[in-house]
Amino acid sequence: MKKILTFILIFSLILFPMNVFASASSSEIEYLDNGDYLIYTIEDDASQNFQPFSKTVTKSKYARYYHNNSVQWYVKVTGTFTYGSGTSKCTSSSVSAKSSADGWKIVNSSASKSKNTASATATAKHYYNNSVVDTVTRTVRLTCSSTGKFS
Repeated sequence: MKKILTFILIFSLILFPMNVFASASSSEIEYLDNGDYLIYTIEDDASQNFQPFSKTVTKSKYARYYHNNSVQWYVKVTGTFTYGSGTSKCTSSSVSAKSSADGWKIVNSSASKSKNTASATATAKHYYNNSVVDTVTRTVRLTCSSTGKFS
């Protein structure tokens, strides 16, 4: 009887996958000489459905630029990866970059992929009285290991 119930439970999980909504899974801080800082955060794609035997996953990594403890702008790379059997590969990469503060403007952004890494680069310029007072370029890299671990 126990074996039958176990089989039914496993079969049900395969037939009726659940949605997984996860928040940030890891973060790190980079302090700059001018007192500003960036927080890098890896996040799951909340729209993904849980697939118990799938080895394809989409994740994003943000770099948020802070001045006076307030986000000025961000760059985000989103990558889709396949992994398993001792290998991993990035199959797609996209970039999103936006400024939410007065005086900052995103002037350039791009995305790329290579082997098991998705990358995005953005350049933001800080304007004061119509003059550029600061230019910051950051590249965000999201790497997947052969076991599905992200960094």
